[in-house]
Amino acid sequence: AGRSARVEIPVEDVTAGTVAVMVKADGTEQVIKTSTVTENGVAVTVSNGDTMKIVDNSKDFADVPSTYWASAAIDFATSRELFAGTSETTFTPAAPMTRVMIVTVLARYASDGSSLVIGYAEGQQWAVETGISDGSNMSGTVTRQQLAAILFRYTEYRGADTAGRTDLSRFSDSAAVADYARDALAWAVSAGLLQGRSDGTLDPSGSATRAQTAVILQRLETLLEKN
Repeated sequence: AGRSARVEIPVEDVTAGTVAVMVKADGTEQVIKTSTVTENGVAVTVSNGDTMKIVDNSKDFADVPSTYWASAAIDFATSRELFAGTSETTFTPAAPMTRVMIVTVLARYASDGSSLVIGYAEGQQWAVETGISDGSNMSGTVTRQQLAAILFRYTEYRGADTAGRTDLSRFSDSAAVADYARDALAWAVSAGLLQGRSDGTLDPSGSATRAQTAVILQRLETLLEKN
């Protein structure tokens, strides 16, 4: 009574799109965005008196076949209503991610369990209020180093450990990393959120696609779960 606990609900045949859904007293339902798939089921934080059900909330997109390299991560992100498709039948995985898109996704994470509808305006306001973004150039494509900085601040906001650092000098273009993003990128690489390119570069100014961001978010939730 008066407390909450992280519990594992046994579920057979879980998929990346399997989620916990809170059933409220009035019959309305709310997807729990921080519910995570485990080896044996679904882990979710519950409080005394909560009613939960488990559903496979995976979406079907014509441009994301089951064999697509990021299909599981896209199932993870869309089933938790962090991302939406670009239409009812498409996800457009190769499209670039914008700054307002990523802060809106994180605002939805932060509002887990709330019935609030969070769009771009609410996401931008939340990011500025929390210091996760300065609110500038929200329509611009987010770069890899900008994404690392935003995720670093969000992880600190969640109270999780951000102590790990990788020596970026092993990447041939490490000198191109902006000063503001150096610590964040060193942490993101150390945490396994971002990886170098196949040519040995870090590509800090390169863009992040919707598919790549879904993969990074899935890794981030796993990291936060451990904390």
